[in-house]
Amino acid sequence: MNNFSKLDLEKGKRLSLIFILILMSLNLAVYLPSLEGDFVWDDSYFISENPHLLGANFLKKFMFMPFGGVSGEDENSRYLDRILQFYRPFTSLSYWIDYKLWGLNPAGFHLTNIIIHILNCFVLYFVLLKLGLRREISFLASLLHSVFPLHFENVSWISGRTDLLSFLCIGISTLFFLKFLRNEKWLFLAMSSIFYFSSLLCKENVILFPLLYLLIYLRQKVSVKGSLFLSLPFLTFFFIWFVFRRVALGSLSIEYSGRSIWDFLSTSGFYVFKTFFPYNLSVSVDSYRIFKSIPLRILGIISFLLFLYVAVKLMMKVRGEPAKLVYFSYFLLLLPATILIFSGLTLSFVSWRFMYLPSALFVSYLVSFIFRKIKGKIIALSLIILIFFTYVLEIYPKNRLFGKEEAEFWLSIEDVEKEDLIFKFNIAQKNLIHDENKALQMFNEILSNQKKHHLYDLFKIKIYEELASHYTFKREFEKAEEYFSYLAKMPKSQYSYFIYAYFLLFQGKIQEGERIVSGMLELFPENYLVLLHAARFYNLKKDYQKSIELLEKNYVLFPNKKVLRLIEEMKRHEKDKIE
Repeated sequence: MNNFSKLDLEKGKRLSLIFILILMSLNLAVYLPSLEGDFVWDDSYFISENPHLLGANFLKKFMFMPFGGVSGEDENSRYLDRILQFYRPFTSLSYWIDYKLWGLNPAGFHLTNIIIHILNCFVLYFVLLKLGLRREISFLASLLHSVFPLHFENVSWISGRTDLLSFLCIGISTLFFLKFLRNEKWLFLAMSSIFYFSSLLCKENVILFPLLYLLIYLRQKVSVKGSLFLSLPFLTFFFIWFVFRRVALGSLSIEYSGRSIWDFLSTSGFYVFKTFFPYNLSVSVDSYRIFKSIPLRILGIISFLLFLYVAVKLMMKVRGEPAKLVYFSYFLLLLPATILIFSGLTLSFVSWRFMYLPSALFVSYLVSFIFRKIKGKIIALSLIILIFFTYVLEIYPKNRLFGKEEAEFWLSIEDVEKEDLIFKFNIAQKNLIHDENKALQMFNEILSNQKKHHLYDLFKIKIYEELASHYTFKREFEKAEEYFSYLAKMPKSQYSYFIYAYFLLFQGKIQEGERIVSGMLELFPENYLVLLHAARFYNLKKDYQKSIELLEKNYVLFPNKKVLRLIEEMKRHEKDKIE
């Protein structure tokens, strides 16, 4: 290497270091408001009230456990948990590491999300460099990706971490893959396939990524047979992942949601539109508005036909046309998110967080396109800086929203009409204490206008449960009884049984309430939530010794600080009662 080459290399390293420091500083400035936020929505299910995550035996079991709040060790609990059909052990592992570092301080979990997001921006920067883009283009693309408005859900919401971790692993996989293409060392291919496997263990959204690698082989003039041979490591790890997932979740089949191909096309159109115009975002996405949108459906048809056209062209031509390769890759990475609408097990058909990976391709090509098409670097740079600030203005308020305590988070959402049914329910639930009339109006709106929603039957039960519980603890028994009469005609959850047991207890029908509690304990003898609810029943009955007994059993099964605090509280009550 001559002196000029050495100088260029040193200059490149210094520039990369400067770019990395700028990226880090800007990301911290944009996302730090979320550090003050609480565990919100699914965060309790995955983290703060997940007994296995908080328990002592997590590391022994996490590779073969469903993702989320596995509720118990008894046979009935395990059966119910497997119905969830999610398998993301590395994401669970990251939450466990956070728990060991921070306890249940949500700020630590938020900080980890921010750090992973910053690492992803670094990885994107180096991937683009490996692809031959200039340093300034690679940096600006990473900069736009870092503040892309749809990413607020990934970074500011703790449970959005699945896509962050998946991106990190598949990004490293891509770096090793590009090294293999350049050096043809088998170690690089092996490492690329291992990180692909790691990405699947974070989230299954990268399932189609090997098809992109296969296309690149073919465009590198590798024979079809040779390309398939080089794809074997990825196929092997996909098979291993599938077996692990099957062991963790059992053989339950995935239910069909009933969505149509038209809904698929409308969803595709929506994602494409929001990629180009990521503004005026709601906190959640009302998928049913999207399904009914004719313009989005037309855009989806055009986008899908273009994808098929580009796929054929890429197979026919060996080199050139990077725009076609970028679009093919973008839509290929979009497919898992759009196909998700056909699964009856998903709660959210459409979510902003699903766009974390495809958007990286969009911003990278956008920056490259602007620098190619606009004469004058100053003008091109000014346009990108303008886009950057419009992105920041959209994403920053969302980060501040996620920087609130849980109740304040829900009560701070302003345009409730734009939100999905799940968010509307949570907003109404939090309003029930502060503004009962407003909450009742919102619950009635859901019951009257959301009947076509795939979660309507579930949330109808949840609404009646909330109202029955609310009026039970207010001792307004006639109103509570009205909602219990509705619940009697519906499938009952564990919670339904317990709130009715509380209702009977408050009315002096202690033995009837106790029979219900005993029946639930018999069905679910080692269930975290059942043991907690039963302990609460005996606390309300002022049978503190029985409450302590149940909590101590719970603590043996799932040792965590929350149960320990409850045990100490019950012991104080028992001591005061004796004195």
